[in-house]
Amino acid sequence: MEENLNIFALNGIDRKILKFLQKNLSGIFNTKTRILKSIIIPLSFYNSVKKQYDGHKIFKYFIDNLTLGNAKDINIAIFNRDIFISHLNFIFGLGTAFPKACLVSIIRLHPHFNLEYFQRQLERRKHGKFPLFVKKLDRAESALFHERILKEVIHEIGHALGLHHCSNRRCVMSFSNSLEDTDYKGKEFCSICRNSI
Repeated sequence: MEENLNIFALNGIDRKILKFLQKNLSGIFNTKTRILKSIIIPLSFYNSVKKQYDGHKIFKYFIDNLTLGNAKDINIAIFNRDIFISHLNFIFGLGTAFPKACLVSIIRLHPHFNLEYFQRQLERRKHGKFPLFVKKLDRAESALFHERILKEVIHEIGHALGLHHCSNRRCVMSFSNSLEDTDYKGKEFCSICRNSI
């Protein structure tokens, strides 16, 4: 792959997650992968009725804040808040081929994800403070969390490379409507998708 991969933390993400992505994406795509600056997301993108952030607004803000130098690469935004778009109650991520950019929300990929628990934490303090406190993960849970994040990031990079959703449920480009879908699919592109890149 000719493009570099740039990883951006939106508001604040555990450094271990960013380093895990950097290492794995470099190997998978055989390209330079960099962790770049954090970008602070405006609180105005939070919908207090839905208790979620507007995914389209965040994605546009992220793209608008890319430098010309970064815009030639594939840019990945990692966010630890729940996001929605107009026609879906929640999404794991978004990706676009022009510019090549993607957004992945990791909160619902968390093994202890429970909407009430996370919303209670948000109500206890201002939703603009990060990171969100969560229960400690054991080794197996941590591995599962990282694997889910990696799959969804690869999926969105696939969209940035021009791929659409795949009907092969084992392909990483298969649409995830639930965590079960994410856990079932692999982290590889099927032969059809791989040949389309």
